[in-house]
Amino acid sequence: MTDSLIIIVPLIVFAGAYLSTVAGMGGGLLILASCSMILPVSVVIPLNGIFVLAGQITRTVQFYKHIAWHITLPFVPGSVLGALVGTLIYFSLSDTAIALILGSVMLWFSWVPANPISRKAAEKIPAPYFWVGIIHTFLSTVSGAGGLLQSLMVNSKLAKENIVATIAGTLLAMSLFKTVGYFMAGFDYGEWVGIILLSWITGIAGTTVGKITLNMMPDEFFRKLIKTMVTIFALRLFWRAASNVWLS
Repeated sequence: MTDSLIIIVPLIVFAGAYLSTVAGMGGGLLILASCSMILPVSVVIPLNGIFVLAGQITRTVQFYKHIAWHITLPFVPGSVLGALVGTLIYFSLSDTAIALILGSVMLWFSWVPANPISRKAAEKIPAPYFWVGIIHTFLSTVSGAGGLLQSLMVNSKLAKENIVATIAGTLLAMSLFKTVGYFMAGFDYGEWVGIILLSWITGIAGTTVGKITLNMMPDEFFRKLIKTMVTIFALRLFWRAASNVWLS
């Protein structure tokens, strides 16, 4: 761990926390992508969840009254199962397959509007966000970022404050479960304590500044911003999958 990492990583986390607050998502991806340039991916993915932890706690506290509990409460037990399965097979899955599946799911739920047939089908699924919790957390555990929940939120009828609050509350629990899973699987967080603590400070600062910006942002612009972030994330996944195939 070098002096430059102690400066660069907390600054990246500040930017990620700010982006997650004003756009509802993208902060974790920014941290993952940026840190992957200066740290091994095998290290970045387990650290990503704990880097964003303080920012998620801050967003959850600041937007607590806006949380849509009918989404968060069933998502949490689902995320326990998703994290368990994900950490068990973390090293055995194809990165290309995960990227293609995740990118396709994100684009589908972001851009294909719900219709009467899909709504009736969804109504027949018991506790749908329990299953979303499993899938989202599994994908996040094995690839570093989920994206399914954010994609669903884009076309929801929730206000921007509800979207930010609900994503923060649900993903806070997910990050905790993932971190515990990586620790139990053998990842050593001890040597990264200094950077983690600094990242928590900058994460809180980034979230606070982001909340001020969000209050001035029109709801329609917010939805376009989060949809743009989902699309960029999905296209990046397709590019990564294509690169893997090309280089193999």
